[in-house]
Amino acid sequence: MRKQALLKRPSTLRRHKNALAEEPAREARNGRLKRKDWIRAGQNMLRERGISGLKLFSLTSRLGVSTGSFYHHFSDFEEYLGAVAQYYSADLVQGLIDRTMTGNPDPTTRMRRLAQLSLADKTFDLDAAMRIWATMDERAAVTVERAEKLVLNFLGRAFEDLGFQPMEAALRSRILLSVNLVPLLTTRGSIRRNLFRRTLDILVSPGDSSSQKRKRNQSG
Repeated sequence: MRKQALLKRPSTLRRHKNALAEEPAREARNGRLKRKDWIRAGQNMLRERGISGLKLFSLTSRLGVSTGSFYHHFSDFEEYLGAVAQYYSADLVQGLIDRTMTGNPDPTTRMRRLAQLSLADKTFDLDAAMRIWATMDERAAVTVERAEKLVLNFLGRAFEDLGFQPMEAALRSRILLSVNLVPLLTTRGSIRRNLFRRTLDILVSPGDSSSQKRKRNQSG
């Protein structure tokens, strides 16, 4: 009997999440804020307050610094917003995928691990804020689309490695991604984990696919 895919949050993932959230503030206390620290602080504010709450004054207050460090890295706030948007797909989502592939896991483990890391890093919360921002800013729209393609390509390869034809793999990828997007407005991680687990169990099962039907018809 096939084991159900379990979505747990290992202690190593919890530690990574805490370190991710505390890093910009720690760097500020040490007096060496870098460009990436400002971007990560902005992403944390996006998760918590949305794009309307992402302001320079709020950032400096959060980090406990003056604006001098900000203008050392960014010419103005518009450039900063562009950098925050670009970082989402170019670094964060691609970084999650790279971490997921560590150790060359089997296809189902890959998909399960990506969900685990996304929950630990609160990427789903950030994705929700990014999608709202994308409705009003082309920069966010471009990076959300790019991130979505990265994830769909990753999932598609995993389903193909499980033996699905490209069209069926692409369909399953879109279904699985949609399931992750639907519950974004809830703060309960258990809902996401259970929904993902149940959906993945269904999608990795070959079932009665169209290609199998064609083979049976041809053999009959």
